[in-house]
Amino acid sequence: MNLIQLNDIQLKMLIQSGDKPKDLTFIEHSIPPIHVLVRSMDLRHNLVDVIWAFPYFIQKNTQIIGACGFKDDPKNSRIEIGYNVAPDARGLGVATFAVKQLSQIAFGSTLVNTVFALIASDNKASLNVVHKNGFSYKELVVDSDGEQLECWELNKGFS
Repeated sequence: MNLIQLNDIQLKMLIQSGDKPKDLTFIEHSIPPIHVLVRSMDLRHNLVDVIWAFPYFIQKNTQIIGACGFKDDPKNSRIEIGYNVAPDARGLGVATFAVKQLSQIAFGSTLVNTVFALIASDNKASLNVVHKNGFSYKELVVDSDGEQLECWELNKGFS
């Protein structure tokens, strides 16, 4: 498996017309929701570096099976991650792989000391993913949508 970061042209195509890059094969439900794609483009328009702004596709063999990325640029040496795996590819370690790779990307910069994920308490699969990657539970938080979520963190040096 590997991560492939979208470029500006691919992101614009997906947002404007829903056209998938012709050089990639996608399984059903492997593309992030439109609001995630639009958020990525907004970040880039606000001059957020591409590494943080644009999503990454998760590729296994020749197929795109999910997506992941950062939800904003680093703030106070912290960055939030998000990820989604197509239903047909779940339970195979794909999200665990993606979270590990995102953490390595973040810690490879000089800007991040903590990677965090906000997860619904009933999302057992996602909680398992962060646990497998060494994240620690920190606290309950309320996100911008008013949803109560668990905050899980991984600090540099523990990935």
